[in-house]
Amino acid sequence: MAAKGIASIGECMIELSGQTGDSWRMGFAGDTFNTLWALHALSPEHPATYVSAFGDDPFSRDQIAFFGQSGIGIGNSPVIAGARPGLYAITLTGAERAFTYWRSDAAARQLASDPVALAKSLENQALVYFSGITLAILDEAARTTLLTAI
Repeated sequence: MAAKGIASIGECMIELSGQTGDSWRMGFAGDTFNTLWALHALSPEHPATYVSAFGDDPFSRDQIAFFGQSGIGIGNSPVIAGARPGLYAITLTGAERAFTYWRSDAAARQLASDPVALAKSLENQALVYFSGITLAILDEAARTTLLTAI
């Protein structure tokens, strides 16, 4: 079978933005997810898969549901009991954006915890995309597992 899918590997976080008074808009974003979103929009005939690790909390369930509603799968990415996504907030000072992150224990740091599932998620992919941030969130053993799977 010819490879036809597009996979992106990394950390999609909860994004808080658009602060108006005490109210914030919540969405899902991150460098590798944003790239997959654009690639999927430009090439909807290619199945899109976001490879990561997810928690089992309400935010993670909403994130996975959002992907599905957008035509993006999660392959065999693990869902880890007790884990949750990373979070960041965008604040503005004039036109200048600033980012504050809470991600030290994000589920995505465990995206290479199951080498067999990771390799399965990357099967039949015509394009596999990851970023320097993907590598930076992983410890040395997980980076090796990821690069071996790719």
